[in-house]
Amino acid sequence: MKCFLESLHEKILICDGATGTMLYARGIDPQHCYEYLNIEQPQIIEDLHRSYLDAGADIIETNTFAANASQLAKFHYEKLVCTINEAAAKIARKAAGQSAYVAGSVGPLDKCSIDQQLSDQQIYDIYKEQALALAQGGVDILMLETFSNLEHIKIALSVCKNETSLPVIAQMIFLDGLRTGYGNSIHAIVDALTEGGADIIGANCGNGPAALHDVVTRLAELTDKYISVLPNAGYPQIVDGRSMYLTSPEYFAFHAQELVSAGVNIIGGCCGTTPEHIRLVANMLKNAAPAPRPRREIQEEAVFVQPPAFFEKKSAGAASVIVELLPPKQADTEKLIDAAAMLKGSGARVLSFPENPLAQVRMSSIAAAGIVKQTTKMEAIFHYTCRDRNLIGLQSDLLGAYALGLRYVLAVTGDAVSLGNNPEASPVYDVDSIKLVKLIDNMKKSLHLDMRIGVAFNPNFTDISGQVKRLGRKVEAGAEFVMTQPMFDAEKVLGMCDAVKDLNIPIYLGILPLVSKRNAEYLHNEVPGINIPEHIRERMDIEDKVKARIEGIAIALEIMRATRDAVNGFYLISPLHRYEISAAILKEL
Repeated sequence: MKCFLESLHEKILICDGATGTMLYARGIDPQHCYEYLNIEQPQIIEDLHRSYLDAGADIIETNTFAANASQLAKFHYEKLVCTINEAAAKIARKAAGQSAYVAGSVGPLDKCSIDQQLSDQQIYDIYKEQALALAQGGVDILMLETFSNLEHIKIALSVCKNETSLPVIAQMIFLDGLRTGYGNSIHAIVDALTEGGADIIGANCGNGPAALHDVVTRLAELTDKYISVLPNAGYPQIVDGRSMYLTSPEYFAFHAQELVSAGVNIIGGCCGTTPEHIRLVANMLKNAAPAPRPRREIQEEAVFVQPPAFFEKKSAGAASVIVELLPPKQADTEKLIDAAAMLKGSGARVLSFPENPLAQVRMSSIAAAGIVKQTTKMEAIFHYTCRDRNLIGLQSDLLGAYALGLRYVLAVTGDAVSLGNNPEASPVYDVDSIKLVKLIDNMKKSLHLDMRIGVAFNPNFTDISGQVKRLGRKVEAGAEFVMTQPMFDAEKVLGMCDAVKDLNIPIYLGILPLVSKRNAEYLHNEVPGINIPEHIRERMDIEDKVKARIEGIAIALEIMRATRDAVNGFYLISPLHRYEISAAILKEL
């Protein structure tokens, strides 16, 4: 049998189809660990391989898509990674003999494992264990498939190239618009996978064969690498509670021909495809010569140059201030607009709109910010949490916010649902705040969005090294400015500024005027992330409410004047929705 890459140079290679679809059709409960069948019922897996070989497949994939420690841990099989992967490779090798190639299937990590904030080294080690076991079992190629996270496939690719000498197929899921679920453009993906040494670049899952035609056309324009495509059998339909793929083998094979004409070198199937789908594809395309590609010109992805941001404009002698304005708890916006107008008249230029703080239901921060910006022409920052939305909702809302004219977003985790008063609510967290920053940054680049990304920072700890490190990761992901939690100690503010100076990012210091002794004690003892020194709380021990409020303003102004040369500006939070206090401070400044 010829070298795999030599064969690709000469002819189209047919890959097999779905594994899970066929195992389910054979009566195996989907709650069962399909990868464990390599040990438990190897004959079933061998028979499945042979059915695809009989259909004309030149490449069969090992039954190891979810055979990494992260995925197997769901079934308490994480100690069996090597055993399961070696067994799978040997089963496939036995079935293929020397008449077909064996691709070691490597899929992404389990989402729960990703949420544990694994380091790059931990991710590398997980993929290394699987890749080495597959190589030991005798596979001819390693196939990275169904990845949405570009950073993860880059790590997996580096494992395959560093730890083995096998050719590597690197495939990602593409959405409409030629982007991944994390907003990466196809251009960025090709650049990254090429730099990582992928031998074949491709797409699988996510779409049917017709929908992947644009992906293939663009890949052929961007790379001289071999191209692989393993589409689904169309989109799934729910029939009696089951996901069913109803695309016929004839339809699939027809569009497979078009994909090959567009530049594909490896054609196979993913979810919903069967040996019959592969049989018809093989009948049409097996041993066909690759289609000639047009001469490719080097294409650089367009660089979007953003205009200056508000935090880059400093008027001589004037402090730059962001003023928080809470969205209402009802649909009426009259008071919201009135408060915004009053703050504008007091000198405010930029308003900030929190999203359901303390997990309490309020008007959408996007809607509130959009309405106020259109009404008052003031710049608006909308806070945006990853608590409440999946990847689809995140991107949809961001596009909507941009259409409303909003150009500044504060990407935050969001207060825990448990803090709120709705016990039926549940968090989503498809991404954390760092991945949310990266998602927005990817969307900016791929869709040329003139949007600026802010992040939160809490320096109210005795040791802030961990917080600084996390802030550094946010900056690496694309953060462009920082809004801190309120601070009440000027010396600590200066220490914080020194700790983050190497990050070279604008810092807006959180300022929350106190209104009473009770208010100070409540914030210090009950509100997460706020620490008020004892001497400040003692200063607020004033019976007269008016005098207490004046003292709170004085404390805020003292902190601002003592730190104004160290920070880029201030993030002014109106206490208890008393916007007249923020207005008084703005006038003093």
